[in-house]
Amino acid sequence: MSEKRREKWNYHYNTLTDAGSVADVLKENVSLLPSEGVALDIACGTGANSLFLASLGMEVKAWDFSKTAIDTIKGGLTSGEKIFPEEIEISSSSFDTNQFDLILCCHYLDRAIARAIYNATAPGGLIIYQTFTSERRFDVGPANPEFLLHYRELFFLVRECEILSYREQLTKRSEKDKMFGKAYMIAKKNS
Repeated sequence: MSEKRREKWNYHYNTLTDAGSVADVLKENVSLLPSEGVALDIACGTGANSLFLASLGMEVKAWDFSKTAIDTIKGGLTSGEKIFPEEIEISSSSFDTNQFDLILCCHYLDRAIARAIYNATAPGGLIIYQTFTSERRFDVGPANPEFLLHYRELFFLVRECEILSYREQLTKRSEKDKMFGKAYMIAKKNS
């Protein structure tokens, strides 16, 4: 990761006016989510999804390469939450000695780590993706096509798993529709 990108994201998190909202994939599928175990929130930002998963009863490892994002999470924790933020350069080797019951990858796409995510998911565990699609129907999210999903690409990232939930929204349902131009998937790794 270039230092310029790190500075860009540190600046982004320094200028945020709120902690962000919980990903639609989590809110819309809460009945599929475990109430215990260890979760990983990849590219966790300021931790809205990490806090949500912890509120369900999970222990959460929160990884981000932005020091500002990680410091924001640490500064907001109370003694009761089981959230462990870590400033980390995320790569395939980051997963080598870890095993998770749930891995969440939200608004971050690095195809090079897809296999490592699969390998680090415990049998019966969940792999959850939500990110922007190449249709990119509005000016939110990355402009670089390298960081945008192709139509139905999520199926290839979790091809050895059982699909529990899938949504790819190419049309705008309302002015407040946050899933427009995004896709999500919850996949269960076979036991």
